[in-house]
Amino acid sequence: MEYELDINGNTLTAELTPGRENTATVALGETTHELAFQRLSETCIQLRINGKQINAWVQQDKDGATVLVNGRHFKVKDLAAQAQAGTGSSAADLDAPTTVTPPMPAIVIQVPVSEGETVAPGDTVVVVSAMKMETSLTAPYGGIVTRIGVAEGDKVMPGDILVDIEKEDTA
Repeated sequence: MEYELDINGNTLTAELTPGRENTATVALGETTHELAFQRLSETCIQLRINGKQINAWVQQDKDGATVLVNGRHFKVKDLAAQAQAGTGSSAADLDAPTTVTPPMPAIVIQVPVSEGETVAPGDTVVVVSAMKMETSLTAPYGGIVTRIGVAEGDKVMPGDILVDIEKEDTA
């Protein structure tokens, strides 16, 4: 399978050849890598690339995914999949997240919203810190904050719903 990826604004072609049980060979240009993988949670994948083990945290969003590896964020898009979606689709038509949840184990350092507050898509609703990096978690759509389930200093895990937002009716 061939993928054309946009990684942090750079286009890269990757040729993936699946192997047995969670293995594959990945060709990036002239370089080939042996890959083994195991999903540890909804957002964490354990990778073994050419024998070296690393963990990657993946947060899906409407434009692809954000991948955190060794403290570095990478914005990844599958350009072929987006092209197949058709030119008539808008960002609202794509699968956007419906909850505000951390991409990895983290500590809440700020909650800049309050219950009853109206938020717009993309507004920061929680800031978390993981691996000495701050990540702003944003509202997936416009609406009213109905519940805040965390406070500053709380330890949170992927899948924990930090803020509930009642979606605004756009009709």
